[in-house]
Amino acid sequence: MLRFFRTIRKNLLAQNRFTRYLLYAFGEIALVMIGILLALQVNNWNNRQKQAAHEQKVLKELLLNLRMDSLDHAGNRDWSLDVGASAGFIVDGLEARVPWQDSMSHHYGQLLLHGVATLNTSAYDNLQSIGFDLISNDSIRIALTSLYSLDLTRLLKLEKEMLSDGQLHNIIPVVLKRVRINEPWWNSTPHDYDALMDDLEFQTVVRWKSVTNNHIAREYEIARKETGKLIEMIQGELAKNDAP
Repeated sequence: MLRFFRTIRKNLLAQNRFTRYLLYAFGEIALVMIGILLALQVNNWNNRQKQAAHEQKVLKELLLNLRMDSLDHAGNRDWSLDVGASAGFIVDGLEARVPWQDSMSHHYGQLLLHGVATLNTSAYDNLQSIGFDLISNDSIRIALTSLYSLDLTRLLKLEKEMLSDGQLHNIIPVVLKRVRINEPWWNSTPHDYDALMDDLEFQTVVRWKSVTNNHIAREYEIARKETGKLIEMIQGELAKNDAP
């Protein structure tokens, strides 16, 4: 092809047809520019296709992680409500001076339990290293950063302060002095049940256990709802991109 163009140029110059030569030269330059532009367009299209495929892969990984987290939040919410209810039942019974019943051992056994969020952040961590600009949907990008930077950060902070640290420093020292663990962690009985009816320290600590578990249960529910909203957004985005 290049030899063909060179031959035309030589013939035009040999015939002293300079004007036509200039027109031909401009035409040749235009053809080269068009070829370059077309190549760039194809390359850009290929890059966009690769980025879109990468985005789809990351969104699917995020969706899988978020679904697992949603189940974890729901489980911790239910567990925290159950533990909070047991602690409240114990204090109410002691204040009312209800006689001991063997069924109470289940509630005493729950005094040393609390939920622990197990977050699946591998997809989010991967996205952080890649860059959030990979996500083309602004609403999903904003919801992602809000969930992980605000909601889940607050949840983990409260969980540590109110449950883990509170359990270690406030609950365990008081409970283990007064309660015998029969079957970890589901069945426990007081060493002296009647004495607990007048034990204000024990009652205060157990009431605190009830309040904190009920509060953290609400935080688990908030995390579950916000996670669910993001799941729906990602599902909608994937469905839109999969549509013919």
